[in-house]
Amino acid sequence: MKKLSLLVMFFMLLFSSNVFAEDLTVKDVELDPAITASVGDKFNLNIYVIYDDEFTLHDANDPYYKRPVGLTKTDYTISDPHLLQVLSNGMVKILGVGSSKITVKVENIEKSVIISGSLDSPIDGGYLKNGVTLVPMKEVVQALGGSVNYLAQQGLFEIKVGSTQVSLPKSGTKASLNGNSLTLKSPLLVENGVTLMPASVLSDAFGAGLKNNGETMQVSIGQGKMNIQIEKPKKQNSTTVTKPTKKGKLYAVPATGDMKGWSILKGHPYEKSVIVYFKVDGSIVQIHTKDISKVDLNKKVKWTDLNGKKHTNTVKELYLFFGKTSGLYSSELLYKMFGETYANWIAIGSINAEQYVDQYLQK
Repeated sequence: MKKLSLLVMFFMLLFSSNVFAEDLTVKDVELDPAITASVGDKFNLNIYVIYDDEFTLHDANDPYYKRPVGLTKTDYTISDPHLLQVLSNGMVKILGVGSSKITVKVENIEKSVIISGSLDSPIDGGYLKNGVTLVPMKEVVQALGGSVNYLAQQGLFEIKVGSTQVSLPKSGTKASLNGNSLTLKSPLLVENGVTLMPASVLSDAFGAGLKNNGETMQVSIGQGKMNIQIEKPKKQNSTTVTKPTKKGKLYAVPATGDMKGWSILKGHPYEKSVIVYFKVDGSIVQIHTKDISKVDLNKKVKWTDLNGKKHTNTVKELYLFFGKTSGLYSSELLYKMFGETYANWIAIGSINAEQYVDQYLQK
């Protein structure tokens, strides 16, 4: 009977203390001011609510009532939600390279923690061309917690990272950042079936710090970092457009046939490989290119699909397939399946036709 009475008293005290805690005034919120981890890591925030408990006796070194609380039990906001994800169990997952702030609010007390994510392994495939460093567009953007979408009809790559939107042209240097004009240091480049963009896009659009030692570029956003391996320029091979002829004087002649009403640009370095059509309507300049490089369209190509099944098609059939499915599959995937055939087809996109048309019109 005595034991039963003690047990009842224990539960009464436990219940009354919990009720009492709910009535306490929040004095402070305690959490780590900064956390640095790797992209993909998951962790719990150590959040403690400190109550002003003046009616309860405590040790002299612990005068307040301190209780842990889960993130989802607080009012919280995330400054850059594309970098962080709060899971159903209250843990936080780092989605991309960069720094984001979580602000926790309990009653009228707010405290913040800066969470920074870095990439452990370097990204391969950076490239140096004509003094401009280019980086693999899709892989780098995804490392930032963003996405890349190719708009085939407009000939644009649309990049979204958080609230920032960048539109990069397949050819040329006239891009846009959140609707405002942005001039690229170099056109996009296709190397081994992978589309690369100037590294300066990272600093112009996302405020990234860039440090290049010739072999590696370190990209810093806040306290988050990633490294990109930079390859030295390679000699042209069969996967690139025919070697350009010596540049002559630019001039134009009227187009005929299906392109009647357009003009053909002459005298540019790629004249033997590509026909550059253009049309001027007021301040709008339209540009269209046609590949005339010598390719055996009847050549048979053997390839293997993702299910391991082997196929044989002509180059012409594959070129038609690439055109119809442009934007539906990644360049990496198509290059993996079709290799040099795909690289030869897409290489025309690396020719800066817009640059030559602009030079001609500015004469």
